[in-house]
Amino acid sequence: MNITEIFLLFAGGLLAGFINVMAGGAGFMTFPLLLAAGMSETEANASNFVALLPANVVGAYVYRRELQTVRRHLGFRLLLAAAGGVLGSYILIHTGEAAFERVIPWLLLFATLSFALGPWIKQKLERDFAFDGARWLWLSFVLEFAVFVYGGYFGLGMGIVMFAIYAIFSQMTMHQANAIRNVTITLMTVLSIVIFAKAGIIRWVPSLIMMTGAMLGGYLTARIALRMPQNYVRRGILIWAICLTALAFWRYH
Repeated sequence: MNITEIFLLFAGGLLAGFINVMAGGAGFMTFPLLLAAGMSETEANASNFVALLPANVVGAYVYRRELQTVRRHLGFRLLLAAAGGVLGSYILIHTGEAAFERVIPWLLLFATLSFALGPWIKQKLERDFAFDGARWLWLSFVLEFAVFVYGGYFGLGMGIVMFAIYAIFSQMTMHQANAIRNVTITLMTVLSIVIFAKAGIIRWVPSLIMMTGAMLGGYLTARIALRMPQNYVRRGILIWAICLTALAFWRYH
């Protein structure tokens, strides 16, 4: 590994830390960098979990006060994260990811539209159908579990989908949703890393270089995000989601 590769991996991790704390989906940017470092697609995917872990760990720590305000059902959500992540990771190991790559752009398009239209859908349901998201909490949990299975398998854009689910089924603020997203994804990621490590598909040195950048980027971004008005945070996430979807269509189609 030469100095240029080391610099690109660190810089990619730094930017990923910014993106992952704010919106999720940074894996789309870091995944090609890990491929460029000489990894197979499976190795790059597994190593990506290691590289991006600090962004969510730091995010969970910085948002710990917001987490105190949404502790109800947190234990169950953590259980869903653990079970879904383990299931998704085992699916990846036993089936590979070639077929999944073909549907990634469409999944991201759905995620972006869900996040963009989430508040409007919720408002229309409440106004026209007297919809009460709290009464459909079971459906929210089913959808969250599905997202965690996807996250354990590949994870690209899962944070965006989670934001959309929270927007429709809860009264959480963006910062409260971010707190839950970070802590559940952290648990899911740790368990997936254990499974991938046992399977021997993680390349540790490039992953740790990128992890160092992600740790710094995640810490700085979480601090900034807490000081930003919610509408700015939401707009930033939506812009990134649109870019992420466009890049996915360009790469896979």
